[in-house]
Amino acid sequence: MGRKNNTPIGKINMKNNKNTINKFCSYEQLEKFLGKIIIWNLSFMDKPITGKLLEVNADYFLIQMRDGRTLVASINSIIGFGMVKHQPAGAV
Repeated sequence: MGRKNNTPIGKINMKNNKNTINKFCSYEQLEKFLGKIIIWNLSFMDKPITGKLLEVNADYFLIQMRDGRTLVASINSIIGFGMVKHQPAGAV
């Protein structure tokens, strides 16, 4: 039993998630994760990235990666995210 088309399974799931994530992911809900290290799955990245949430508002969010670089992205680009279980004290 195979798929009827050649669309990768991940792409099917991404489309479904992209349409539903913003129904429960608002900037008000993301605010509680400020200063926390999060694993981000973003629509424009091939692989999930890890970064500390520095700032969030209604249009965008700002994360800092381990090497110190910052990334600004639209709230609409979030496919999924999860907080890292063991938060290092004062580290990114």
